[in-house]
Amino acid sequence: MNVLSCNPDFSSFIFKHLNISFVKKISKTFKSQTNQFTFTSTFFKTKTPFMKKVLLHFVPVLLIVMGSLNLFAQTRIITGTVKDSQGEAIIGASIIVKGTTIGTYSDGDGNFSLAVTPDAKVLLIRYLGMKSQEITLGSSNTLDVKMEEDVLGLDEVVVTAIGVSKEKKALGYSVQDVGGDALTQAGQSNALTALSGKVAGLSIIQSSGSPGSSVDIRLRGATSLTGDNSPLIVVDGVPLDNSQNFSGNPDDLSNNYLQSVNNSNRAVDINPDDIESVTVLKGPAATALYGISAANGALIITTKKGGKKVGGGVNVTYTTNLTFDKVNKLPALQSMYAKGSGGAIRSYESGSSGSWGAAADTLMWDPNQTTQFNKNGELIGKTGAPSDAIPFTPFDNAGTFFQTGQTWENNLALSGGNDNSAFRFSFSSLKQDGIVPLANFKRYTAKMSGSTKLSSKLSTSGSATFSNSGGRRIQQGSNLSGLMLDLLRTPISFDNTNGATDPSDPSAYLLSDGNQRNYRGGSYNPAYYDNPYWTINQCPFNDNVNRVYGYGQVDYLPASWLTLTYRLGTDNYSDYRKQFFAIHSAAFHGGQIFIQQFNYFHVNSDVLATVTKKFSDDLDGGLTIGQNMYSQRSKSLYTQGDDLIFSDFQNMSVASTVLTRESASRYRTSAGYAAGNLSFKNMLYLNLTARNEMSSTLPKEKNTFFYPSASLGFVFTEALGMSTNKILPYGKIRASWASVGKDAPPYSLESYYDQAAFSDGWTPGIPFPVDGVVGYSNSYILGNPQLKPEKVNSTEFGVELKFLNNRIGIDATYYASKSLDQILATPVPGSSGYQYMYQNTGELTNNGIELMLTTTPVKTKNFKWDLNFNWSTNKSMVVSLGDTSIKSLFLGGFEGSAIYAVVGEEYGSIYGGRWLRDGNGNVVIDDDPNSGNYGYPIVDNQVGVIGNVNPDWIGGLNTGFTWKDMISLSATVDIRKGGDIWNGTKGALTFFGRTPNTVSALETPSEATNWLRYDTAHVFEGVKGHVDADGNLVLGDGANDVSVPLDQAWFQGNGGGFGSQAEDFVEDGSYIKLRELSLTYTLNPKMLKGTPIAGLDISFIGRNLWLHTNYTGIDPETSLTGSGNSQGMDYFNMPNTKSYGFSLRLTL
Repeated sequence: MNVLSCNPDFSSFIFKHLNISFVKKISKTFKSQTNQFTFTSTFFKTKTPFMKKVLLHFVPVLLIVMGSLNLFAQTRIITGTVKDSQGEAIIGASIIVKGTTIGTYSDGDGNFSLAVTPDAKVLLIRYLGMKSQEITLGSSNTLDVKMEEDVLGLDEVVVTAIGVSKEKKALGYSVQDVGGDALTQAGQSNALTALSGKVAGLSIIQSSGSPGSSVDIRLRGATSLTGDNSPLIVVDGVPLDNSQNFSGNPDDLSNNYLQSVNNSNRAVDINPDDIESVTVLKGPAATALYGISAANGALIITTKKGGKKVGGGVNVTYTTNLTFDKVNKLPALQSMYAKGSGGAIRSYESGSSGSWGAAADTLMWDPNQTTQFNKNGELIGKTGAPSDAIPFTPFDNAGTFFQTGQTWENNLALSGGNDNSAFRFSFSSLKQDGIVPLANFKRYTAKMSGSTKLSSKLSTSGSATFSNSGGRRIQQGSNLSGLMLDLLRTPISFDNTNGATDPSDPSAYLLSDGNQRNYRGGSYNPAYYDNPYWTINQCPFNDNVNRVYGYGQVDYLPASWLTLTYRLGTDNYSDYRKQFFAIHSAAFHGGQIFIQQFNYFHVNSDVLATVTKKFSDDLDGGLTIGQNMYSQRSKSLYTQGDDLIFSDFQNMSVASTVLTRESASRYRTSAGYAAGNLSFKNMLYLNLTARNEMSSTLPKEKNTFFYPSASLGFVFTEALGMSTNKILPYGKIRASWASVGKDAPPYSLESYYDQAAFSDGWTPGIPFPVDGVVGYSNSYILGNPQLKPEKVNSTEFGVELKFLNNRIGIDATYYASKSLDQILATPVPGSSGYQYMYQNTGELTNNGIELMLTTTPVKTKNFKWDLNFNWSTNKSMVVSLGDTSIKSLFLGGFEGSAIYAVVGEEYGSIYGGRWLRDGNGNVVIDDDPNSGNYGYPIVDNQVGVIGNVNPDWIGGLNTGFTWKDMISLSATVDIRKGGDIWNGTKGALTFFGRTPNTVSALETPSEATNWLRYDTAHVFEGVKGHVDADGNLVLGDGANDVSVPLDQAWFQGNGGGFGSQAEDFVEDGSYIKLRELSLTYTLNPKMLKGTPIAGLDISFIGRNLWLHTNYTGIDPETSLTGSGNSQGMDYFNMPNTKSYGFSLRLTL
């Protein structure tokens, strides 16, 4: 039977690609003493090799499970109580048969009952904050357990690679764990931004305050020159896609990151309230088992699973957060000079773009000269003004445009279970109205997870999450329809609203003839720049994403020392986008509409066998052997319609010409892996891993590569008998080495053809087909069938110290890595017919230090104060780009101001025009009186490094106060020291006369002589010199003493953002932020007795409430390019926000 479907959803994919032929069906009934199961097994024939391999791994495991059910033996019942050192019952302690998943929890009186098989030898009892205990079972079926407080946290368990839980003290590499409560305490709606300031070595950049904006995340810098440098995200053992697909014509490539809208990366689909914990695996030794997918580190997300409720029934938790969002920072603008040029008033119809006009205190409105551009009339001078002239007051367009945004999030969770089963269901809704009118974002998620023990040997678990997200986004960046571009350039003499109070009122942006109303005037329609209210009303961008991800898992324990696991996970989403530009839009004068559809599907399969063995009282160990198969398919379809017939119908059918681009990609890997560990006397821990991987993007003869790792942890306080020492009861040193890597981009082995186009280099051109004639041309990149994987070799050393019963803790790490065989598109001779060729070349090094300090300065019976600090520094140096003639590599940005990888420099150099300097670094000032540049700095004829985007260091301060378990106060301070930003916004606004540095230092504008507005005799700091006719620098005598005026010509020449230098607009992006603040009151449980309410928390919450920075633009954290490699660019970025509000948490 063949089932076919063209729908992109998960179910249709499964049926379409399995192509199942049912051969025969066998029903078997197995019985045990307590359960009877009926299983139906179906054997498949499949034409899909990958799925066949998956089934070949899944079916044997399933048959083993089925065949073993009839072997289940007689069980015994173990009962007991769990209490603390004071004899008080411990509620919710876990009691598990060691080496299995068989277990239960203590009830409200500390009692438990557990059915175990005869081969069960040891029970493991655990409870948060208590020392774990192992109890050997004897002849008695009754146990009394007394637990002691674990002040050192030695039994802390974290989730490591491939979902294996390990005691943190047994690890030989750096790991940091963040609890789910820490992610949601300040009402964060994005799980990634909630990590800001909480993890050493983790850099989080929120690209803007727009609803649903993207987030850039890095661990320990960059490991690839041009590839993805984001860490892998794993949810419950399944890798999740976190890409940020750009919007726009695929032919425009990376230019789409510099314009269009800020699209989400897909981590936004994760509901933070579903997260139990996030384990951050930082180095290659921690992630080597994941192979090529985790060369940049990994975030291991464990979601909440539910469990037995004390007293029985269902746990119900409801949380609601309501916050209000305001712009946290805008660039300073001058409000002293109006639209015009040369100090003269220019009418709206003149098309003048600058604010180089008359002083504000010399102007009036003439109501007798009516105009559609301003309801007050034309702008005139005070001299000779009519008696009914209206006093002129500058318009604050930027200050009045933004609104108070609102974010409302609701979460409902139901959970429960019994000794054998557990379930959790959650539903969440997030609705954001942005600081920009009409901008919004929504997200709905529903998650169901469950687990059950079918017997003492067999258990199953799984989860499925559905999310729907999207909204209305706003144009930004280098875009004539970009909101900030026009808003900040608008002179003080033009009111973008024309008096309208409703942002949707057409009178703000429409003239009577249907053309656009903007400050450039009617004679310049189609507009040069869009009125901001035109942008938000006439250029809507809407997206809608439907996503399903989840996993199913079977665990089988044929013996107490052996566990077999099979896990199958999937991630599937459909991303629909629609952009409309009405006729008369600045970006597309004839109007444009495009529809873009992305479909993504992946399957991840793991089969594991885990063996645990206690060799003696002093030595025990374990071994895990597994096999992984991963398959990824993606498709995109882009349809663009231009020259619309009319704008009233936002449909592709009104386009005069239509362009279509379609692409598809497949990618697969297969790997075998193993992990072994040994523990000696709970003080010496050895961990070894190995992974052998094959990738579909590499040549068959070179597509197998091996990635090993080794780590060692030594608890020296155990060896020295210091575990009871009051000053230093715990100390550990660790060391690790690993080799991981990355494969080639898909389809880089061969050369391909692209759809051809006629173009003059200045315009998008005319793409084929033309008049029914189809045309293709060679791709500009030549494929290379000899590629091999990139490789990253890394070493790490660390120390962990805990003083005074863990009142003070120190964790320090040093790491160094070398990235080799980087896959780059390097230039090739033009005679080849191509511009570039993929080659294994280039080298990148990383080294850094991470420090974590945890303290509890005050701890009494009723009050506790925790104070934690993390600090890290990283240097990513570009050692080589292969060919010695290649010194720099473009990563992204603009011509003349871009981000590059430069040999001998730190990765992420800002490259651009700069001033000419002498050997001592002094700027050379032109001393040639016959030069038109006399007295002004000389621009170097060679572009070069003018900054670097990477910070000197980053840090975070986290503090929390708790009083009587009733009132708690927590705060996070996020610090970024250093890291340059190209302030292209300031450069452009300087050209247009909108920045304060273009305004006179005199007290009132009217005092400025000859309207120069600034210093009429400015002396530039530097040395005298000039460039002779042969291009040689000739230095003069001494320091410069020539005075020159700083006038409109200067600021619209080399002194502005469109001149030949960008150096003056590179600024330090350091900042200190009060990232989170939360004040919570927990209602006394005694007050809730007799009610169905089990708990009630009320909180005041705030985010980004305070920002300190010397950067003159908007929030320096923002990023024009979202989550790409070219950070540090500010060109009319959307501003960031500060938020404050309230949260309520109700538990039944």
